[in-house]
Order: sequence, then structure tokens, then C-alpha cells
Amino acid sequence: MKIIFAALLLLSSGVSANNYQEEVDKFFELYADEKTSDAVDSIYASNKYVSSIPDQVKQIKTQLSSLDDLVGEINFISKVSDYKVGELFVHVTYLVTYDRQPIRFEFQFFKVKEGWRIYSMSFDDNIDEDIKELARKAALKN
Repeated sequence: MKIIFAALLLLSSGVSANNYQEEVDKFFELYADEKTSDAVDSIYASNKYVSSIPDQVKQIKTQLSSLDDLVGEINFISKVSDYKVGELFVHVTYLVTYDRQPIRFEFQFFKVKEGWRIYSMSFDDNIDEDIKELARKAALKN
């Protein structure tokens, strides 16, 4: 089963987060409490340009809310990686397991004078090929 991919790429400006990890933690805390709309609003709070794309925000909220019906309840939320590009950009990946299957969540933040600002957030279930490739590379190293 393929889940709809959702992402918002945003312009910079607005309020920023002092610590991107705290923003991700807050997102998952709200999301796990079934406060999906609040979770999405929370993760995009550091970027004032979100208000200029309300249809995309509504779409991501709808898609994220529909996951329960498609994949069941959340079992575990686990950080997979924290990839930094110098000191200015970070790509954070999480794996969330549900009753039926895992879903990958990815968050991108960039640094501004005031702290960190969300650049994008996405989720998808297209992780099987990525995991196969990583496993094969690891096997070749042994």
C-alpha cells in the first residue's frame, strides 16, 4: 500500500525555533495524542509564510489525519538520523511504526540569526527500497 506523500517547501522569514529537536519532539507529542492539526501548526510555527499556503497546510493535515484509518495506531516513534549540512541546515528522519506498517517522517530546518526555521516536513511509506540499499551496502563492507 502506498501512502500519499506530503511536503511543504517554504520561504524563509518569521519566528524561528531555538532548537529544532524541541520542535520535532513537540510535533510528535501532539501527533501521538491525536492532535494532528495542532501538531502540523506547531511544526510550521517557526515560518510565517505558512499562512500564505493554507490549501497545502490543510492537505497535509488531512493526509496525516487519515493515516490512522489506513495503517492503524502508532506503536513506536524512533529517530533514525540527524544529517547536518555544515552548521546551517539539518535533515532529521524518523520512523514511526503503526499496526500495519512503518511510515518515514522527514523534517528539514535551516539556521537563521534567531535560531532554526522549518523548511519542509514530509512523510511517506517508500522506505523498503532505501532500507534494502542500505542493508546491501552494509553487507558489502563486512
